[in-house]
Amino acid sequence: MDQTAAMHRLRASPLLRRVSSACADPDVFLTGGSLRDRFLGLPTHDLDLVVRADVAACAEALASAFSGTHFILGRPPVATHRVTAGRLQIDLWQAEGPLRDDILRRDFTVNALLWRLPRGPLIDLVGGVEDLSAGRIRVVRPENLADDPLRVLRGVRLLATRPQLKLTAETEGLLSAAAGGLGRIAKERILDELKQLLAGPAADRALLATARLGLLTPLVPAWQSFAHATSLAVIARSLAGMAGGRSGRLAAGAAEVAMAVIAAPAAGFPAGWAVADAVAPLLRVGLGQSAARRIAAAVEAGECFRNVLGSDRQAERALAVEAASLLPPALSWAVARTAAEGADLSAAARRLLRWLHRFDHRPPLLSGEEIASVLRLPPDARRAEAVSALRLAQARGEARSRPEALAFLRSRRSR
Repeated sequence: MDQTAAMHRLRASPLLRRVSSACADPDVFLTGGSLRDRFLGLPTHDLDLVVRADVAACAEALASAFSGTHFILGRPPVATHRVTAGRLQIDLWQAEGPLRDDILRRDFTVNALLWRLPRGPLIDLVGGVEDLSAGRIRVVRPENLADDPLRVLRGVRLLATRPQLKLTAETEGLLSAAAGGLGRIAKERILDELKQLLAGPAADRALLATARLGLLTPLVPAWQSFAHATSLAVIARSLAGMAGGRSGRLAAGAAEVAMAVIAAPAAGFPAGWAVADAVAPLLRVGLGQSAARRIAAAVEAGECFRNVLGSDRQAERALAVEAASLLPPALSWAVARTAAEGADLSAAARRLLRWLHRFDHRPPLLSGEEIASVLRLPPDARRAEAVSALRLAQARGEARSRPEALAFLRSRRSR
């Protein structure tokens, strides 16, 4: 890290000058991850600001200057003022007491730097610049983890999103010791950290660290004796790569199903996958009931796909029709799962998605009324089952025309 070049970029930034001018306050400081990433030379559209004067007035001024919106997150005394304007997001906090106290309350030294807008100076009381140069993640004070145990997950999330940084041995011990406090953290905050961790370019590295340090055990006790973290880490890396590498249904499916790796030890992975056992831990980390059930069911389907995808055309098409809207996340899981075994089924998955799209737009061979007439069925569940059975036969290639569809239905009637 070139500290001189980083400070030159900060002084030359038109955005920071514009923010300083809008606030019209000599005591506005850039801090947190937005300053850390600028020192690392990483692009960012976020600003974290500490304000000594009236934080609400500064936020309103910024919203006006950037034609954005201003709203408040949380409640005093830990309220955050947020301004959004297009891709720009500015979070502002009111400094309480001396700046030294604000710095010493922060989580990690690399996040505890302050830059007075617009031209400095840099305030570094805890060795944050030195730690950034050395690639270290170090806790400011042990008691800060007890004050907010979510910082335990934030530490390993940095491993996922900032691969150039690593935890010190002392920090690993402190995170492990404080992990028990995660049980009292709001589920929504835990979910947000886990989603960011699993979306990071080094999600595998971070997941292995959480397993080794026992950080997930307070949330999902099955992690305590889980022996297959390495396989899950490969799946997590593959899903993050799919979600971040391109757009499309497979990418969207990967982003949706990524949280399944958190529930995998409770669900019976790798020997099996019990949907009900997977739902419970997903609820504990903040997912809603419908989202948890959908993810768990998608993985169940994905486990079936990994045995036929790319090798059994009839079977994979029948599974695709049965999966319906679950197909993208199910295929993403299957691709990631087989990647952990050394295979690459991504091309087969994309081909199957294209096939189902075409299949969904084909006219049915027979209408529901025609099916009911052939089978002499009233409008009840048996009619719906017959419609589904014919659709599966069409997907498998067993019924390609009206005569073949009629023959298929008559064979069912004679059973």
